[in-house]
Amino acid sequence: MAIRKQQNVTWSYEGRTKNGDLVTGTIEAPTAIIARVKLRKREIVPLIVRQKNSLSFLSDALSQFRGKVGGTQEKRLSLFTKLARSKEIHELTRKEETDADRRTKKKVKRPVKTKEITVFIKQFVVVIKSGVPLLKAFDIVIRGIENRKFLDILEDIKFGVENGLSLSESFGTYPKVFDPLFINFLGIGEQGGILETLLLRYVEYREKIDAIRRKVKSAMAYPLIVLVVSTLVLGIVLGFVVPQFQKIFASVGAQLPTPTLLVIAASNAVIHYWWLFIAASVGVFFLFRFMFRNFPRFRFFIDSAIFRLPLFGELAQKSLISRWTRTLSLLFAAGVPLNEALHSIALLVNNYLYGAATLNIQKDVESGSSLYSAMLVTDIFPNMVNQMIAVGEEAGSLEYLLQSIADYYDQEVEMVIETLLSLIEPATIVILGSVLGSIIVAIYLPLFNLGNVVG
Repeated sequence: MAIRKQQNVTWSYEGRTKNGDLVTGTIEAPTAIIARVKLRKREIVPLIVRQKNSLSFLSDALSQFRGKVGGTQEKRLSLFTKLARSKEIHELTRKEETDADRRTKKKVKRPVKTKEITVFIKQFVVVIKSGVPLLKAFDIVIRGIENRKFLDILEDIKFGVENGLSLSESFGTYPKVFDPLFINFLGIGEQGGILETLLLRYVEYREKIDAIRRKVKSAMAYPLIVLVVSTLVLGIVLGFVVPQFQKIFASVGAQLPTPTLLVIAASNAVIHYWWLFIAASVGVFFLFRFMFRNFPRFRFFIDSAIFRLPLFGELAQKSLISRWTRTLSLLFAAGVPLNEALHSIALLVNNYLYGAATLNIQKDVESGSSLYSAMLVTDIFPNMVNQMIAVGEEAGSLEYLLQSIADYYDQEVEMVIETLLSLIEPATIVILGSVLGSIIVAIYLPLFNLGNVVG
């Protein structure tokens, strides 16, 4: 399948010749994969390929500065160093993104939907398992892709594979689309000749993770919808209903009680300063987003505080433990060493508290501690998880017990979601009814004493 013509851009590269010499330079190509293919045809093994632009020198300087600033790491875990560990996981995450950009992992402004990626991987694995050659498998699966952007990505990946790049190198060019775990499994599978087995395990893992994610999203969506609807209802009442009563009270010269005056003041604020409320809300959202992305201590605080919320915190923790144990079990099954598996999980959990704790566990394991002892020190895993890890290490069945823990917490997540949904509806009725009821009572209070209203 031919790749549609795209405009060439300039790529800077670092590579190694067949004699082992390091070389640098620039090359013209529409995509990073095509640039890599051209380099290989020149007998240069590409190490780093990134898009060259007028600000490249600034990004290089910034990367060096970050490397110097983030180079110091604490040697020991304590309650007082957890915030410092948040800097470590922050710098590690940023470094991973920067390294991806350096290898010019082509960025996708609007990533492909998770469901489309999962469907593609499942189809790809099924076709490969049936014995179809790799490039033919690409052709078969690509024909069913309707998303034009995803189709371009897959065509680019296929072009790289048919021109000598490995699967992991080609898929790894799009880190915004395919997660690091999938890329690692491709590399391990290719080197060990067990690509089909590992991909089948990955598909099973992905299906379970996606199922839990959908359930959590559905549980979170309901209160958000209720909040939006409640805000709209309050806005309509304060913006349109209350002013009509205010005119009536003003026409008869009513002496209004304090609750009514408060409701009228709120109504006037909504009518005259609605734009300020919207601007403030948008400003707070973007400020929160900026701080969440750029300040590790703030991100650490939010990621830690979420677990203390009633029900929602329990849901977040159990779903995260499920993902943590399932991912570790999957990496064990692939033959990944424990310290490397823990390093990968620290980046995959997407939570600074558990990411920082996982880095501490990794350091303790590298120092000779058992996984159970290292996890016990962090004091963030439930006692049942720690005890089952201890049993698994002693019995040599850690992979199986990790899988069992993940399955158990999947069931726990479902129970929490059911409890949450059963409580949200009556709680919403009570809260919304109380607020609207208070407003209605405040509006009608002057009418209960007509003598005061008319003079």
